[in-house]
Amino acid sequence: MAKLDYDKIFIKEACPTSIGGQAIMEGVMMQGPDRTAIAMRLPSGELYLRTKKKAPQTKVMKIPFVRGSVAFARSLVSGMGTLMESADILEEYSPEYAEEPGRFEKWVNSKFGAKAAWNILMTAAVIFAVVISIVFFVILPTWLTNFLGKWVSNAIILNLFEGILRIAMFIGYVAAIRKMEDIKTLFRYHGAEHKTIHCFENDRVLCPENAAKFPTLHPRCGTSFMVFVLIISLLLFSFLGWPNLALRIASRILLIPVIAGISYELLKWAGRSNSAIVRVLSWPGLMLQKLTTAEPTMEQLEVAILSLKAVNVDPGVPEIDGFVDKDGNIVRSSAEEEQVSREMEEWAAEVEAHSEQNAKAAKEALAQKDTTIFEEPDVPATEEDIQEAIKFLEDLDNNEYTIVKPEENDGRTIARQIADIETQAAKARTMARRYTKDIKTYENALAWGQAALGMLANGKNEARMIMSYATGLSRTELITRARELMQDDDFAEYEKRIYARIEGMPLQYIVGLQEFMGLPFRVNPSVLIPRMDTEVLAEEVLKIIDRKNLQHPEILDLCTGSGAIGVSIAAKVPGAVITMTDVSEEALHTAIGNAGLNGVNRRCIFLLGDMFDAIPEDKTYDIIVCNPPYIESDVIETLDVEVKDHEPRLALDGGRDGLDYYRIIADNASMHLRSGGTLALEIGADQASSVKRLLTKAKTYEGLRVVRDLAHLDRVITAERV
Repeated sequence: MAKLDYDKIFIKEACPTSIGGQAIMEGVMMQGPDRTAIAMRLPSGELYLRTKKKAPQTKVMKIPFVRGSVAFARSLVSGMGTLMESADILEEYSPEYAEEPGRFEKWVNSKFGAKAAWNILMTAAVIFAVVISIVFFVILPTWLTNFLGKWVSNAIILNLFEGILRIAMFIGYVAAIRKMEDIKTLFRYHGAEHKTIHCFENDRVLCPENAAKFPTLHPRCGTSFMVFVLIISLLLFSFLGWPNLALRIASRILLIPVIAGISYELLKWAGRSNSAIVRVLSWPGLMLQKLTTAEPTMEQLEVAILSLKAVNVDPGVPEIDGFVDKDGNIVRSSAEEEQVSREMEEWAAEVEAHSEQNAKAAKEALAQKDTTIFEEPDVPATEEDIQEAIKFLEDLDNNEYTIVKPEENDGRTIARQIADIETQAAKARTMARRYTKDIKTYENALAWGQAALGMLANGKNEARMIMSYATGLSRTELITRARELMQDDDFAEYEKRIYARIEGMPLQYIVGLQEFMGLPFRVNPSVLIPRMDTEVLAEEVLKIIDRKNLQHPEILDLCTGSGAIGVSIAAKVPGAVITMTDVSEEALHTAIGNAGLNGVNRRCIFLLGDMFDAIPEDKTYDIIVCNPPYIESDVIETLDVEVKDHEPRLALDGGRDGLDYYRIIADNASMHLRSGGTLALEIGADQASSVKRLLTKAKTYEGLRVVRDLAHLDRVITAERV
């Protein structure tokens, strides 16, 4: 068994995506969530990009196993279409690839028009490919195995031999075409596609240098899909007996959708998992990928990166069709290219019409600068033409272009050389200045921030989060736009927040957001940052609601702060009505905003006041929940800088012994709890016995329970109203 470095292929830190690709003629096609992109490097060295929006996904693509056969058929059609499209682009912009249309193509064009002709030819190509594949990889192995039946009668052995023969023929076919020069280039682009997707899934800046470090093998490759198809067909057919030749061929063809469906699910699983079973199942496909991929050049990686960037854009971004720079910025659209070509041909023809007199005049004008101009054909020219030519030739002294004798280059006349130089200059002027070593590129600014926060355990990710907040760019956009220049105000905002983090300001206050119970909450220095420990309290309340089967519970959330507990319960229990109170007006405004952010504000009531002072005397609830301040006053100064210097002391200080608020709750909560109602409190890890003693002393509670957190520390106390 050939050795594979699985740790480089199934990378633990990778974040699998739905992005897929395909190598095409001189380029790569990538497919993203809402569009596809064809990126190519033409023989001229220019980059060409064409993007198209995809049709909405149909419901059938959500049905396991069925979606596999649909995806197989679609990929066959789209794969052939993309290859033909790339060939057409090459023919259009590279004369050496252009071929005279055949008789059939000319006849279809004349009868049905260019668009219909394309559809007809593509349909014919797909049908031809399907027929050839069925003949060579279905019918032929079955027919050849038929001869073995003279000596072997065991159906399982015959089916296994047929399957092995089919796999051998497929591998032989791939090995044979690999020797063709065009296929070698295609396989290099296939390797570039895999390296680029690996680079993106591993959260690395998308540049050729980073992508080159990854392997050319990828577990979600279409090659692996084909191997799954071959292996599953081998196993499945082994249990179908050995009927006559016609029935065998028919069964093989009819079961193709079933086999494709199973293979598709296996491939999706392989792309998400790193288990030992997946590694074993993926081994044959990865080995075959060694034949269908090759190490790409840096230029080929650049093309694959361009294609991937083009599908990672907002849905509203318009489609692109034309020549681009390496960042995907339009240099010339296809329509502009046609217009430029026509204008340059006309301009070149006019320049070539300059007479011998024009050439002599140019020589005399430039004699003092020791510049030699060689003669042009004898054609008429005006005085304005002569002066324009002289001015242009003088300007050549100030740039890097040179004029050489026609016999020393490719036979172009000097006038034609001038025309080509002007075209190059025009292209150069349109290229955006996007790449730089300046620190204010997203890539370098991020690296600076990560170095500045290097003393923090999670500094790398925190710098990325701060960058996203300061620029408004998503994680994907920070990768795909890494080498673009930042706006000055974005960089200033980013720099300010990095320094704030160095000085101890909590990350949550810097980015203004914290997740709690899977929901987003805006936070600021007027509220305590919601912590995972407090999720134990919220989850316990949800269990109580479920256990008591409360369809429309009324709940009081005291000391609500950001509203994390109350809003989370409202979001998880659609019939709940939550009253949230806080003594801080700023905190209450934050809670109101978070209720709106999570779409529960219509079932939330917000009251300003100190503990129970905010509640009407006769109002009662099914549940009262509270995460009160419970840290001892003298202990606060010993806490981390992030807590003691930045979080509101009002939300931390529980008095001399940390129990001030528990005393208030023990004395007053029962007046606002319905009979059988529940009180749920978060407590410090060493406060369980003290809080239980206070509640027991009140003589209005029963069934006291202590709930521990994931660290097995006391975290929550619940009690029921007698």
